[in-house]
Amino acid sequence: MPKLHHLRDFVAIARAESVRSAARSLGLTQPALTRSLRELELEIGGVLCERHARGIVLTPLGERFLVRAQASLEELRRGMEEAIQSTGNMQGHVAVALSSVPVLTTLPTAFAAFRKACPEVRLRIVEGLFPAVEPLLRDGRLDFYLGPRPERAVGASYRIDLMFKNERIVLARKNHPLSKARSIKALLDAQWLVTGLRGRLEEEFDEQFVAFGLQTPRIFTVVESMLALLTLVSSTDALAFLPRQWADTPLFRDLVQPIAIRETLMAPDIVQVTRAKMPLTPAAETFSVLLQRAAGRPYAHKSA
Repeated sequence: MPKLHHLRDFVAIARAESVRSAARSLGLTQPALTRSLRELELEIGGVLCERHARGIVLTPLGERFLVRAQASLEELRRGMEEAIQSTGNMQGHVAVALSSVPVLTTLPTAFAAFRKACPEVRLRIVEGLFPAVEPLLRDGRLDFYLGPRPERAVGASYRIDLMFKNERIVLARKNHPLSKARSIKALLDAQWLVTGLRGRLEEEFDEQFVAFGLQTPRIFTVVESMLALLTLVSSTDALAFLPRQWADTPLFRDLVQPIAIRETLMAPDIVQVTRAKMPLTPAAETFSVLLQRAAGRPYAHKSA
């Protein structure tokens, strides 16, 4: 069986795409790291990496093994931190992915409470939607995801817990030329931004326009950054379907406004996704509880 340092060295090489950079990050010599990699390949019975002019490239076997190696190292780290935290010594790491809704609504309150409860825990916050962050959650680099419910079934490897139901609006800049519109039909010819919430971009519009018997507008601009989206909506005539929280937050209230159309727009639930058979560490559980409490819901282990 491979030893722990073999996995550590291989993951470092794969992430750095360079033996030299990986050796520097680990404080080892290049010959020592190369020897470790060769020992691992001998143990496995296959080639994991190939040297190219631009650095190290993983073989198909290496790419598959990297997923397992990363997950193993992360679980070992998480297990050690869980044991330490269970004694009341709250140290270690918590890494989470949040969509814009929890960032705008629950994060400020939960963050302040978490820093007070766990001042020695290193917190990492990634902004993103489930399709983009799922690889990080799968291999253990994230503790949990909080955001719109994944559009497709995630399988038995994940657990989904409902956070709250949500509402979507049409968001525009202040004094937008179409601010008096009262139907979604009146917005057909507007310039639209798509957030990339759905795997197929047209679906993001189909579920709104087609539901009311309208033709879906053509899509020209996809924006997957919250800052870029706010910049464009607040400073141009572009419109976007966004959660109501974007209009309600004090951060954006003076920059944007909803267009009060009469139709009710569909929006995905906000959920928490964790790996099904891997409990959260005490520190990650604390942050999860605080986020849910900030949303006005008592924490409960009930799958949605």
